[in-house]
Amino acid sequence: MVAEAVGILRRLHARPAWTAALVIALAGCPGAATEHRTEPPTPPAIAQPLPRLIDPARTVIPAPGVTGLSDLTTDDSGRLWAIAEKYRALVRMRPDGSDAAVIPLVGAPDGLDVEGVAWIAGDRLALATESDDPDRLSDLLLFARVVGRRVVVERKVALDYRLWPLKPRGNQGIEGLCRAGDSLVAAVESVIGGGDRRLAPIAIYDLGSGRWTPSLVRLTSSTGKLSALSCRVRDDRIDVLAVERHFEVARLIRFELPATRAAPGPPRVVTPILVADLAPLLVREENFEGLVWDGDRSIALVVDNDWAVVSGPNLLVRARLSGPAPIPPPADARRPASNPGSRPPATRAPQAEVETPASSASPPRPPRR
Repeated sequence: MVAEAVGILRRLHARPAWTAALVIALAGCPGAATEHRTEPPTPPAIAQPLPRLIDPARTVIPAPGVTGLSDLTTDDSGRLWAIAEKYRALVRMRPDGSDAAVIPLVGAPDGLDVEGVAWIAGDRLALATESDDPDRLSDLLLFARVVGRRVVVERKVALDYRLWPLKPRGNQGIEGLCRAGDSLVAAVESVIGGGDRRLAPIAIYDLGSGRWTPSLVRLTSSTGKLSALSCRVRDDRIDVLAVERHFEVARLIRFELPATRAAPGPPRVVTPILVADLAPLLVREENFEGLVWDGDRSIALVVDNDWAVVSGPNLLVRARLSGPAPIPPPADARRPASNPGSRPPATRAPQAEVETPASSASPPRPPRR
């Protein structure tokens, strides 16, 4: 049964027709969910042809006792660090996945999954978490420091879901995290809306002021969610490369966010551009949950090997784009004006979408994504 399902998923990945469907979906998608009515941005052009992923390299990461790697970051010396979702540990390694060392994580609250990691500077890093409590109002960022052979949590900051507002699902919290200059960018797994009107909550955390700025990113598929981010500052914008995935969906998208804090108002809606299909890297049912991007053509992904029917070794997958990454629409430093006559932003938090399998041929639904 599993082998048959995997074969169907691979055939779905191979279909070129989804590119045209994506253009239609983006063109028809409104500016935001009902709770965030804004002027819809112009849908971006889809680069033709899209870059391909070439020169793939798959490396088993030797990390005894550690499974379920959920994100990836790079320290100041260029070494990679992966975070484990449930095991209180990080894995430090060379850029090719060799010379791996398991580094214990101390001080993370019990009952939380650690889903994201971003290097800040020096010996400081940030971790993203999620809770299984469906009635929570926030999830936590953990700020930590490397102390000898351990990573020690020093303080916690809450990401309040009333910023959008949003009522998240259990075990769908802060899924991706990256640093760009003096800001952290956090992606929330719970999605607002449904069908071709799906929006992923994104928040920028200013490391200097401690303030959050919420945004919404149009998703490019009817089922995918953001699972990983890599970002950097370009001029006055934050340039973000992200993984959007869910069973038959696995792709790279790119979008821009303003690097300066926006004036108060409803969350802006950001339109991404499609960069590449990750299907060529899917040897098994890999669940890509971590991403490092050099800002040009090289990427590295880490695989979550501990979910649903998927198991196997910890894996680092590296590849290059065959051409330049398509450039997304520019981010406007101003918030879009509300539609004339539209009501003010609602104070009632919209429910996150209720998920259904993408097709009857999809593999068994995992407990958390």
